[in-house]
Amino acid sequence: MSAEADRSPSGPALPVVAMGEGTAQPAVFLHGFGGAALSWEGIQPAIAVGRPTLAFDLPGHGEARDFPGFGPPKLAARAVIAELDRHGIASAHLVGHSMGGSIAALIALFAPERVASLTLLAPGGFGPEIGAEALARFAAAQSDPELRDSLIGLGRPGWQPDEAVLSLHRRIRASQSTAALASIQALLFRGGTQGSLPLDAVAGTGVPVQLIWGREDRITPFAQSAGVPAGFALAALAGTGHMLMDEACEESIAHIAQALETAESSGVSHASP
Repeated sequence: MSAEADRSPSGPALPVVAMGEGTAQPAVFLHGFGGAALSWEGIQPAIAVGRPTLAFDLPGHGEARDFPGFGPPKLAARAVIAELDRHGIASAHLVGHSMGGSIAALIALFAPERVASLTLLAPGGFGPEIGAEALARFAAAQSDPELRDSLIGLGRPGWQPDEAVLSLHRRIRASQSTAALASIQALLFRGGTQGSLPLDAVAGTGVPVQLIWGREDRITPFAQSAGVPAGFALAALAGTGHMLMDEACEESIAHIAQALETAESSGVSHASP
């Protein structure tokens, strides 16, 4: 029996928002800390034209708030790989924001043959600096004023979330467990710092990597994009902070679509794990 035939998912499924169909390679969206599959609501439909797409609630978030063992990014990466098996996807483009970006990179390290490309928006794991206090406020926000103030702290200086952004985050927050988020926050950002990915090893997989980063990011500082492996492409968005999907939705769509098109036209082969 082939390795492909041997793949069978086990364990609980991650909640998913699926949309799109067609012959293009699937795209999988992985949200950031405190987010959910709904975080991609403004972006997923545009990428789903002619392409199957999946956006997951990651372990400990949204409807996956009770996922067994939630917290460690490696567990989340393994859970997403299991979902690729569950959905019969041999290889997919991974699009990840912040924490979701670091999880996408881990998937490429664990199973590079399953990853057609990495498109990482303000990714975690590119350096120890992290806006841990702002993320803690975001995770703990309950009331509308608290949610609004916490979002302001995540965006570029002076950014004000409009009603559409606030409405989306209210819906996301309604599905969250603040206790679960607090637990994940304590694990990921011990001492106010974050762990760092082995970026040279990510580059060594041969998976194409596109970074999309706001120059005014106060959570995962734009300076972390300096000194990345030479093969990583970088789109630097002026006047944009950490919340790329909210602050620069159309620009993000354009860069994601271009990254997927470039990867599909390159025909890059990936290293075996």
